[in-house]
Amino acid sequence: MKTTTILLNSLLALALAGIGNAYAAEEAQVQTREEIRAQHREETSGMTVQEREQYRLQKQEEMTDEQRAALRAEKQQQKAEQKKNKSATKQGAGNGTMLRDGSGAGSQRGSQGGGMGMSR
Repeated sequence: MKTTTILLNSLLALALAGIGNAYAAEEAQVQTREEIRAQHREETSGMTVQEREQYRLQKQEEMTDEQRAALRAEKQQQKAEQKKNKSATKQGAGNGTMLRDGSGAGSQRGSQGGGMGMSR
């Protein structure tokens, strides 16, 4: 009884080790963002709007939770960088209206000529 248990346990251990090595030997294919975009453009170039929508939904369903989390983190990082760059280039400038410097066409009320209907 003990020898059969030992024999079965050792066979199980060898089988698990073999399966583990098979998974380890499988190399994960890593594509750059540009390669993914080029592949997407190639796949969707002749599609109608409805076909693209179906394709998009299908691709979303195929994504794993890890891929979604990675994509979400990447988008958040891009937004943070854009915000940082935007504030760095602004250098404290506000979004308000610009003050007039006196050049160009503007309000005629303060002019010396007193045009039509401006005499007081």
